[in-house]
Amino acid sequence: MRTKLNLKIHGAMAAADRQLLADNLKSQEGIKSLKLFPFKGFTGVKMEIDGHKISKQQIFDVIKFGGDFKIEEQIETEGEISADTAPVNSQSTGANPAKTSFALGLLVGLAVVSLAVNILLGYFLFKSNSAAPNIWAPTPTPSPSPSPQVQGAVAPVQDFSITKDDHVRGEFEAPITLVEYSDFECPFCERHYPTLKKILSDYAGQVRLVYKHFPLGFHPNAQKAAEASECADEQGKFWEYHDKLFANQPGGYGLDKFKQWAEDLDLNVAKFNDCLDAGKYAGKVQADETDGQGRGVQGTPATFVNGQLVSGAVPYESFQSVIDQILNK
Repeated sequence: MRTKLNLKIHGAMAAADRQLLADNLKSQEGIKSLKLFPFKGFTGVKMEIDGHKISKQQIFDVIKFGGDFKIEEQIETEGEISADTAPVNSQSTGANPAKTSFALGLLVGLAVVSLAVNILLGYFLFKSNSAAPNIWAPTPTPSPSPSPQVQGAVAPVQDFSITKDDHVRGEFEAPITLVEYSDFECPFCERHYPTLKKILSDYAGQVRLVYKHFPLGFHPNAQKAAEASECADEQGKFWEYHDKLFANQPGGYGLDKFKQWAEDLDLNVAKFNDCLDAGKYAGKVQADETDGQGRGVQGTPATFVNGQLVSGAVPYESFQSVIDQILNK
């Protein structure tokens, strides 16, 4: 399913901002064509996307992750974006201004304002408004003309009390904590999974990952998959089962597969099956989801970096820049 998008991006007036937008968007699978046009007061973006690989909401999330940008979706009309206006080059050149701009943007913060709710894919971003110093707080970009404001929810920095009872991967006393609310049946969570593994590998001893359940109602097997991981945890193999679930997500889930994977991991199958069939951990899974909702989570994946919410399967480099800032403070 191919979809054409025609957007106005307010706040991306500098050439480096436009280059950043182009680079971030071109890195996403499913974008078939992309053109950026500089205008007075905004940047025009025209693109064609494969709706089976990337959603419109994910496009919005990628754009807003790069800075304090406001998005207007336009119904394309004749002459709205002039054909004789030269598009911005979407390839990185020279000293890579996109990389520099992105790092600077993250030094002063992440502007995350929800433009719309897309519950099907569960992707949301929030704008932090904490009174405490916040590395994600945005630096406003001057605009020659007023840009429309989008009213969004505020996501304060969250305080997590992590114990040995939590699912923790990495050094328990690591200075940086990633708390991930995830859904084993969510395709974007599966895409996010290798990013988190790379972070743990590259920042061994410095970053720990805490897994929380957030099964979305429209994923028919997500709740039971989460329960299965808890049944595996009873036998000390939560993370092995976690990895098995994501590795096999493309092939689909079912009770028979959950039980087969327990056998593959040399679990006590009878004990595992009794646990799963009885719904022993249904309440625990739902408690995680309720906790996440109370912290502003409305879709998956949602990752808190030392308490600050970042929604979506954002690129490794985005996390890398923020983690480096924290470690260098």
